Amino acid sequence: MALLLVAGSAAAWAYRTSGSAEATTPIYVPSVDAPAAALTSAPGSAAPSSAAPSPVPPSPSTARTSPPPPRVTGKPNPSRANLALTGTATASSVEGHPWDARNAVDGDPSTRWSSGFSDPQWIRVDLHEPRRLTEITLVWEHAYGTRYRVDTSLDGRTWKTRWSTTRGQGGTVTVDAAGTVARYVRMVGTHRVSSYGYSLLELEIR
Repeated sequence: MALLLVAGSAAAWAYRTSGSAEATTPIYVPSVDAPAAALTSAPGSAAPSSAAPSPVPPSPSTARTSPPPPRVTGKPNPSRANLALTGTATASSVEGHPWDARNAVDGDPSTRWSSGFSDPQWIRVDLHEPRRLTEITLVWEHAYGTRYRVDTSLDGRTWKTRWSTTRGQGGTVTVDAAGTVARYVRMVGTHRVSSYGYSLLELEIR
């Protein structure tokens, strides 16, 4: 058997013979300066894969959900006392010092709140804590609103209208507030019956 070496730029081929032309078998012999890929595979064989292994998918994380805010139930008022008497009243305006907003929540029908002579105007009562309400009563003086609404709120920013009218006629108006939980109650007037302001003798909250 003879070994024939054929040189190349990167590798060489060797032929092993067994004495006959039919028995010539090529053998791949890499050169000393062949690239690393050539040192690990011969021509015609599959090259090793250089692709990085597929990453292991992360295990699904447990979803974190915030607990719902606690439901505000409100302090009950079993005696049906006028809660406005212990509240704090503020208003968009007053006609003058004798007609301050607090006069509408003092339990005295001889005093009153009177607003400035323009639209719109409002008066608001802060009960200082959430209360469970049953009704809201407005006792109008002669200067009443023909268009107004009664709103409630838990935070003084987000309001819900409980009742409204576009044909107010003054007098005593009682709004059903059963099931309402609120800390703030307000009347918002948008149209007056006369050129005077809005005037309430009492704003009662039960």
